[in-house]
Amino acid sequence: MGGKLSMAALFVLLVVNLLQSTYGTTYTVGDATGWRVPAGNDDFYDDWADNKAFSVGDVLVFNFTTGIHDVAEVSEADYDACNAANTMFTVSTGPARIPLNRTGEHHFICAIPGHCSAGQKLNIEVRSGNGTGAAPTPRPSTTPRGTTYTVGDANGWRVPAGNDDLYDDWNDNKIFLVGDVLVFNFTTGQHNVAEVTEADYDACNTANPISIVSTGPARITLNRTGDHYFICAVTGHCSAGQKLEVEVRNGNRTGTAPTPSPSPTTPATPSGTTYTVGDSTGWRVPTNDDFYDDWADNKDFRVGDILVFNFTIGQHNVVEVTEAGYDACSTTNALSTVTNGPARITLNTTGDHYFICGIPTHCTNGQKLKVEVEVENGNRTPSPSTPGSGTSGPPSASPTSSPVATVSLVFFMSFALALLF
Repeated sequence: MGGKLSMAALFVLLVVNLLQSTYGTTYTVGDATGWRVPAGNDDFYDDWADNKAFSVGDVLVFNFTTGIHDVAEVSEADYDACNAANTMFTVSTGPARIPLNRTGEHHFICAIPGHCSAGQKLNIEVRSGNGTGAAPTPRPSTTPRGTTYTVGDANGWRVPAGNDDLYDDWNDNKIFLVGDVLVFNFTTGQHNVAEVTEADYDACNTANPISIVSTGPARITLNRTGDHYFICAVTGHCSAGQKLEVEVRNGNRTGTAPTPSPSPTTPATPSGTTYTVGDSTGWRVPTNDDFYDDWADNKDFRVGDILVFNFTIGQHNVVEVTEAGYDACSTTNALSTVTNGPARITLNTTGDHYFICGIPTHCTNGQKLKVEVEVENGNRTPSPSTPGSGTSGPPSASPTSSPVATVSLVFFMSFALALLF
């Protein structure tokens, strides 16, 4: 019997190791010190990151006091310069949980003036696979990073003087690819940038923007192929020429010809579908606690789809949380928070995603949504899409188990039980 128990214990240990390798690791940045201006050691966070093997699916937790610090992801150049003007995203509510959902280097700073230059900055390298110490996956040398374009160059984003074609001329001979970034430089309060449909672009109609950013400078990532249409939604500005159309392609920048479309016999992979949460009701406290569950029923959510949460700024928000936070209506360990409505949130991982309104009592009264993203983007039965608008916080990632790990887990458990009995 003792031999059987020893063998069973061995297999239980194997199962535990298997489970640990299946899910991402959560790292608390700075451990007990948390995320703050380091005292007397500018290299504190570099030292903390040394010898850690960060992998896709891992989560960084930045513990800080809301209002005293924040965490922003920036480019390498902005990291070196401690420049917070063009952040990829900023989380102002602590503690912040940031999933690592791509390989390569990530650069984080505190955007509060003086904090980054005093050492409150973190640079990490993320590898493929699990954190078992495997060598980093080399980056393909033929795949360039996205290019950043400043719209209008020195002119910025404004009503063009005496040349209605200023932005058409600026656009000429440029090759835009998926992953490139457009920077619209404008003065907050005087201009904005709205992405619209082709029809609304032609008519300079701002009634139904796909998204709108009112704070300049605005960084907009081109995340799909096809035509993109941008206008200034301030009255009279679009009709005076403050508008831009760009065509986005797949491929690299070495050629001038666009990537050919698939032949008619090859099914094309559709772009993500846009869903307006709650449809015409929008994102609010429902009169029926199951309203958003009912809305999500029978919808086929895929990676790349977009959820649009329509709400009034100051009255609601949208917070992505863990399953435990969803069940408890708690924002304590929020994955991301968006306070500007309407909010556009891209579903970029498979698995369950949980959203609540963080205004007290709103979640407990039914303003919460769970969606399950079952498969990667691909051919699907066409679903109605409705344009929405807004901005999103940091990328989200839900842990998913691989089929191989699941089958192995069942095998080991069954074998361990057989040894016991």
